[in-house]
Amino acid sequence: MRSQQPGEGVRTHQVRAWLYVAVVLCYLIAKPGHVAALAPVLSALSLVAIVASLPASGWATRLLAILFLGGGTWMLARSGVGWLEGFGAFGEMAYLLALFAVLPVCSVPVKLGGYSDAIQSVLRGRIKGVFQLNCLVTTLSFICGSFMSLAAVPIMMTSMEPVVRTYPIAHPERFIAVSTVYGYALPILWTPVSGVVGVIVYTLHVDWLTLFPVLFALSIAGLLANWVIFYFIELRSEPAPAAEFDPVRGAAASPLPRLMQMVAAVTLLIAGIVLLEYWLHIGLITVVTLVAIPFALAWSAVIGRARAFFGETRVQIAVRLPRMADQFVIFLCAGFFAQSMRLSGFDQQVNLMFLHLHNALGTMPFLLLMPPMTLLASFAGMHPLVLIALLGESLKPEVLGLGSMQLAVTLIGSAVLTYVAGPFSGTLGLVQSINQVSTFRLSLWNAPYAFGYVVLLCATALLL
Repeated sequence: MRSQQPGEGVRTHQVRAWLYVAVVLCYLIAKPGHVAALAPVLSALSLVAIVASLPASGWATRLLAILFLGGGTWMLARSGVGWLEGFGAFGEMAYLLALFAVLPVCSVPVKLGGYSDAIQSVLRGRIKGVFQLNCLVTTLSFICGSFMSLAAVPIMMTSMEPVVRTYPIAHPERFIAVSTVYGYALPILWTPVSGVVGVIVYTLHVDWLTLFPVLFALSIAGLLANWVIFYFIELRSEPAPAAEFDPVRGAAASPLPRLMQMVAAVTLLIAGIVLLEYWLHIGLITVVTLVAIPFALAWSAVIGRARAFFGETRVQIAVRLPRMADQFVIFLCAGFFAQSMRLSGFDQQVNLMFLHLHNALGTMPFLLLMPPMTLLASFAGMHPLVLIALLGESLKPEVLGLGSMQLAVTLIGSAVLTYVAGPFSGTLGLVQSINQVSTFRLSLWNAPYAFGYVVLLCATALLL
């Protein structure tokens, strides 16, 4: 067996990082720029990225990759699709990987500007009790999650840790995890930086502005439901410990200006994304991908940290990109599978199967089954974005007799449920890496809040 040479692991990481950069850049030039000549290049780079990433992926990722690649190849061969056309099926979900690669950069100005310190200062303020603390934490997580995506989770958890333990909370680990995850997940319903929203807008060809009022109202209702459930379950049913309530008071400097800067930045980002999509018509995910880094740079420049931004971004990308092997394997293989379904015509058969199920159950039970089916698939190890992308490709609302908005809201809402309660969604995995609590226990902690959210989701879908 060949021994590993010194520096070989570092070189492998660097090669994989540059390969991922090449996939992202090729997509951004080929698709938005309509450069058809780069389509086979993107397919070739995607196939090479899969092969290069498999050795660095986990066993579950490899298993799913084999199933996706094997299933896609079987469908293409069975339908007689030529190998050249089948080769073009690679690279279909590169748009999501481009988003994942650049979106975390939005967290850089938050770190450079000391906004996490402002969050901690607010939490150390004159809050009257635990209920008010929960309301504040979920609200701050909601704001952070609306533009920072998954980066909001570690920022909120690390900011809360030294503060929450000064309050009379029986299980501070549970409080930190549940309030952070639930508050972070709700903006995924509507924010344009959400991969879930981007997938559904892309696959169902619906207008984000049309969906936004309904999805935003659902997220606000979910936030209120969290407060109500917390009041009756956590405060009324469980006595507080016998420790003296003595929260640490805030510092002299008010954190309000920096928090207002965050809110202003979120508003400007969303407004800019909407306007650019209206003018360019290149797709919501593509606009977000193109805007993320310039937005983060402009924000850093406004707070006087432009030079530090470049250094921090370079370090972040160098560390983070090579670790995206699982994501590149899963999404590129799932994209190949979805495109193979379309090329072979199997998507029509899948849609016919859902049509029979819809006709047997009726519209209302069919929609009500979507959230639990999605959650069940997440317990089986299926990533919510992969599942939603495949469902979005195979479900045709006009064939099922459903409105596009009704189906879009149900699919987006079902995916968000897996971020709250799915043990393999990635969100709970990140929380586990911070607090060392099992993802299944985290899922159980979130269960009452997830149930309240599902009730709101089902009511919304049925009223549309």
